[in-house]
Amino acid sequence: MDERIHPSNSGSAALELVLLTPVLVALMLFIVFAGRAGEGMSELRHAADQGARAASQASRTRMHQAARAAVLVDLRTSGLSCVDPTVAVATAMTPIGTSVTVTVACRVSDAGLRILRVGPRMMRASSTEIIDRFRSET
Repeated sequence: MDERIHPSNSGSAALELVLLTPVLVALMLFIVFAGRAGEGMSELRHAADQGARAASQASRTRMHQAARAAVLVDLRTSGLSCVDPTVAVATAMTPIGTSVTVTVACRVSDAGLRILRVGPRMMRASSTEIIDRFRSET
């Protein structure tokens, strides 16, 4: 066949790869961002659960300290890059007894994802436990 009539397509695949690479990298970073956000929320909920459990077993004067300590230990062991976590503890009377609610909030680091131009996300999770009325108050 005459090459003048049917020009070669050599180089078109390389051009397509060069044009698609930034799009594919951005898509992969977005997938990492979404996965990190979902995993971070799950870990934050678990930390709130641990804090509520610890607070429900502590005396009323030590509830906040017990909840904060449990939350910080859980966040440290989970590997979540939680910046400046805050822990709030509230008690309430319910028809079945007194409950304690622990709310945990923090900013999740955006390390490695700055190219997406998404700032650190603020996440919040809370958990409630019923306080055992027969526990010791010491």
